[in-house]
Amino acid sequence: MDHSLASYNPALVALSLGIAAIASLTALDLAGRVRASQGLARHLWLAGGAFAMGTGIWSMHFVGMLAMDPDSHFAYGIPLTLASLLASLLASALALATVQSGHLTGPRLAVGALIMGSGVCLMHYIGMEAMLSVDSLRYRPDLFALSVVIAVLASAVALSLAFRLNPVGGRSPLWQRGLASLVMAAGISGMHYTGMSATSYRTLSYSASAPGIGTDRLAIVVALIATCIMLAALMMSIYDAHLSSRNAQLARSLQQANQELKDLVHHDVLTQLPNRLKLEEHLDELLEDNIDTFAVFFVDLDRFKQVNDGLGHHVGDELIKGAARRLQMAVRDSDLVARVGGDEFMVVTHQVARRGDAEALAQRIVSSLDKPFQIGNSMVKVSTSLGISLYPDHGRSKHALMVHADAAMYRAKQQGRNNFQFFALDMTSEADRRSTLERRLTQAIEEDRLSLAYQPKIRVDSGEVSGVEALLRWHDEELGQVTPDEIIPVAEDCGLILPLGAWVLRTACRFSSEWLKESGEPLPVAVNISAIQLNHRGFVATIEAALAESELPPHLLELELTESTLVQNPDRALEVLSTLRNMGVLLSIDDFGTGYSNLTQLKYLPVDRLKIDRTFMQGVVDCEQDAAIVQAVISLARCLGLHIIAEGVESEEQLAFIRQLQGHEYQGYLFSKPVPAEELKALLAKGHLVAAAAAEPRHAPRDTPVREARLSGLEPEGRPSHPTGIA
Repeated sequence: MDHSLASYNPALVALSLGIAAIASLTALDLAGRVRASQGLARHLWLAGGAFAMGTGIWSMHFVGMLAMDPDSHFAYGIPLTLASLLASLLASALALATVQSGHLTGPRLAVGALIMGSGVCLMHYIGMEAMLSVDSLRYRPDLFALSVVIAVLASAVALSLAFRLNPVGGRSPLWQRGLASLVMAAGISGMHYTGMSATSYRTLSYSASAPGIGTDRLAIVVALIATCIMLAALMMSIYDAHLSSRNAQLARSLQQANQELKDLVHHDVLTQLPNRLKLEEHLDELLEDNIDTFAVFFVDLDRFKQVNDGLGHHVGDELIKGAARRLQMAVRDSDLVARVGGDEFMVVTHQVARRGDAEALAQRIVSSLDKPFQIGNSMVKVSTSLGISLYPDHGRSKHALMVHADAAMYRAKQQGRNNFQFFALDMTSEADRRSTLERRLTQAIEEDRLSLAYQPKIRVDSGEVSGVEALLRWHDEELGQVTPDEIIPVAEDCGLILPLGAWVLRTACRFSSEWLKESGEPLPVAVNISAIQLNHRGFVATIEAALAESELPPHLLELELTESTLVQNPDRALEVLSTLRNMGVLLSIDDFGTGYSNLTQLKYLPVDRLKIDRTFMQGVVDCEQDAAIVQAVISLARCLGLHIIAEGVESEEQLAFIRQLQGHEYQGYLFSKPVPAEELKALLAKGHLVAAAAAEPRHAPRDTPVREARLSGLEPEGRPSHPTGIA
């Protein structure tokens, strides 16, 4: 029988197309696994993929043969049949190997398509030659050539799709791969059926006992086995892709976590600025790069602790973030701004060809931070102390540059704050002393190695002792005698002012209480309060605890506050002072005239006393301006019903001036220098203590003299030091 024009079974044709589609989908998926794998895994996926894809294409060929003349019975020679399978496997291996590379160039695609197309054609026509029950196989040259062209073009499309749909960094969606597999299946099937159309042959009689494999059994077995192999390979590929995707996601999560951890290690959480570690790494890089010159700025916010303790940590946090933003706006993009402490920042800039460049940048920073910060309903004002060290003039190591910038910053604080200073050699000893002072002060507070000295206060009208002023004293074995002028700024900067203030309150109250119990004479004690203490939420509780522990009546305790302390947060001050006054505690304004006076607020504050600062008393005899100021202050105090106390009286002429203006009390070296507690008790025991002092546990009227003691050691920031504080 001559078969130049064959008929086909539609169901089997559809089955062959389905097998081709599955083979194509498997090929595309396995191509992705090959590209995504490395080492041995890549070679294993290549071998397994080639086997699954090759058997799929090969089985499609035999099912397609079964679809042609389904009533005919063919037999196939085993050697040629296996040879056709080998050709299919080699073509598939070539396809998968081609897409391993990171780049699929035009020439490479052309060569790959030619070899793969030739392999598919070879598989097809060897399979045709394997038929034993046909004779006189002939091929139409035009259709034969067309089938080869289709095979090469289909191979080119298959390779291109496999490469484009399987990028190294990920996988294409399933619907894209499904669509591409249909295109590839159409190309493979088109080549097969075109090749079949090009073939004409004559059928010979076939006996079941003849050698070879029958078409029916071969096609069915091959189709089932190939389909199972392809589906298994596809499932393995999908599962492996799932694992790889999950592993990739875990790897990305780990990488992201590592990056976040690295950011946390190198950046401040609150401001997102680089931290000290990042700053030191940056300095190391500049030193390694042999930069000719660069500058290190140490920026400290003055009075930050007062804001943080008084207005709350949330306001303090917003202040820090606002300061960070202003710093970044003040510097250049190439400069590094880092937060290295609670209220401390550092700036590193290498655009400093001369000293004037650093000065200009420092002035911009100071000016930017000098403007008030609007935080919620609060207007917060801070100042800035800034120190500068230059490389290589002030150090050739990061440690030296940072320490020297820090030392220069503290010199700026000593110079009145809100300014900047360059490092100088004489600052080294100061920085070392300050570092030692911080460490030793902490130990002194913990081990109770501080002490108080007492200076008598005198009534102007009678000349008798009416009270005492307590002064902070500290003699350290390593540092020697340390004055309050050194102690208080350090205590405020390193967070020791609250425990130090609590110790002073307890000690002063205990002294007054002991004298009351020993002599029966009341001795009110006045303690100077800093702004940090006043604004702290636990301040009233600290006062109550000191009174309860010492069993001192509240009316024998007087608290002194400077004008600067009161105007920083007047609403808070009025609330706290009203509470203390209701408790029976006496209140006074210290160093009147040296701070920021606000007479409108003064008339509403529940204070009882006004103290004239010693800076005015020193010039009352020789300076008409000082005399006029003191006279005006006393007149103001009398109009407000306040008790008047003059500080720093050191001569008879000064005392006569106060007596003429009818001042109530004075204190100073004219009568006595500060003395230890036991020496003071001996002095009081001689009968010099005035007997008319208020002894009733009631709040003293504003114009009633009372005995008082004052701890001038706790000076608020910016307050002029008292000379008796260093006696």
